[in-house]
Amino acid sequence: MAFTLSPGFVQRADHAVIVACDGGYLPFAGVLARQLAAVPDRGFDVLIGSPQPLDLPPEWMAAGIGHVAVRDDRLEASLPLDARRSLATYMEVFLARALKGRWRRILVLDSDILLDRGDPGRLLAGNMRGRAVAAVRDNRQWRNPAKRTPDQIRQKRAAAPYFNAGVVMIDTDAWAAQDLPERCAGFARRHLAGLGRDQALVNGVLDGEWTEISPLWNWQFTWASAHLTAMADPCLIHFIGPEKPWLARSAGIVPMRYRAPYAGLPGAAGDLTRRAWPDRGRLARALLRQWRASGPMLTYLARFADEYALIDPR
Repeated sequence: MAFTLSPGFVQRADHAVIVACDGGYLPFAGVLARQLAAVPDRGFDVLIGSPQPLDLPPEWMAAGIGHVAVRDDRLEASLPLDARRSLATYMEVFLARALKGRWRRILVLDSDILLDRGDPGRLLAGNMRGRAVAAVRDNRQWRNPAKRTPDQIRQKRAAAPYFNAGVVMIDTDAWAAQDLPERCAGFARRHLAGLGRDQALVNGVLDGEWTEISPLWNWQFTWASAHLTAMADPCLIHFIGPEKPWLARSAGIVPMRYRAPYAGLPGAAGDLTRRAWPDRGRLARALLRQWRASGPMLTYLARFADEYALIDPR
């Protein structure tokens, strides 16, 4: 299985952080990639990852950002694809197989994420406990870890730890050793139609056998969690809902400091640096929901000694 690196890219580490996107999301992925490239004394390479080769602006390449293009024909033949399902959503699965022998560990990120603080290199050096994947629990299970997810209900499975696929750390040797390429292809053929995309695929295959990362590395931002964000002080903020920070509809929901980095980008709204106040009704509902969740959230956050701790999710 081959992959293509951008001409002139020089690998400097055996760990890489890869922002996954397709051509339409490239401008937004570039915001995160430039933040990663600016981490002081970073011990990891920074790449944009997509199914097809993409041309990066010269200033990105000058900052040390490369591009990797990879597809997995065997897995693609098993995927239930349609107009809404970009191949870019499966990049962590493609990359995990293709990059074995080149990067020992990779951290694959969605393009609707911002880096607010922290050192991804230190996270990449953590103890994954022999597992191929480390990730952050999906926010459906933040307050109730035993909650069954829609995927598990549809498959008539018992509740198991379930992660969000927007931030996935992979040990490429363990991925190969545990036969995950073939297991993913088999699950996709048998179960994935009508179930979901990459998140349903990898969770369905692993069924709770992964290592848990602190939610501060995949803080799943929605209108209902917006006001807890400032108290949590997350490292990576993942805008999982429809209110992406570069869209006009995020005004009054996403803080202005998270909207401003996207100002002026192609496809972004034109008023991203303008102060906007929240809708009264939505604000009241959000505060009530967060007040109700405060105890379970503190219990959940207290499971981690610090933001770099990796734990068993069970």
